[in-house]
Amino acid sequence: MKHSIRQRASQVGCEAVLAAASSKLRRRAAPSLLLPLIVLLLFISICAGGQFVSKPVNFRLADADGTTHALEDYTGKIIVLEFWSFKCPPSSAYDERMKELDSKYRNRGVIILAVDSNKNETAAEVLLNREHRKLPFPVLMDMEGTLAESLGATHNPSVAILDGTGALRYRGTIDNSKRPGEQGRSAYVEDALDAMLSGKPVPQAETKLSGGCSIKR
Repeated sequence: MKHSIRQRASQVGCEAVLAAASSKLRRRAAPSLLLPLIVLLLFISICAGGQFVSKPVNFRLADADGTTHALEDYTGKIIVLEFWSFKCPPSSAYDERMKELDSKYRNRGVIILAVDSNKNETAAEVLLNREHRKLPFPVLMDMEGTLAESLGATHNPSVAILDGTGALRYRGTIDNSKRPGEQGRSAYVEDALDAMLSGKPVPQAETKLSGGCSIKR
């Protein structure tokens, strides 16, 4: 029962389902309230600690090359947004892992876009560093910090994953700082992508950041 409720929350959104459930509760007589109330409380716990529910996160930003990228360009695709900074050593340390992630999921309907929301980094500098590091994905210039703010991003590196409708499904760190193949590694982004590609709920919708550099606004 809990699994089906979790799937329902993931598909249509907790806000809509909670509103409908609350409306039904108001119409029921007191003796028949117990089971619906239990279901409603279960939904609240899932929404609070499980799946993200959000409206599409619309964006339209130019990358360091000047090419514009918008949410509608990637309809039906899973979008991995990596908040990135070439001036942040922890962010740079993840460049190779993000390259590997891009190689692993590129042909499975997953798009990776780096996002630079730091006001102290220019498009020319970003382009130079992107080319030097041979990043296979574009770096969007979010100089006003609009996208970072809408997704609650505060540090580099961090990741937000949007589903095919543009709704937020995962937010947090890429992994637990252990390298691929290292014992005890928790691959949060890969786990989220594998679940989404299989049509399953994301096992952990949010993780706490440890380390990194604050986004310079």
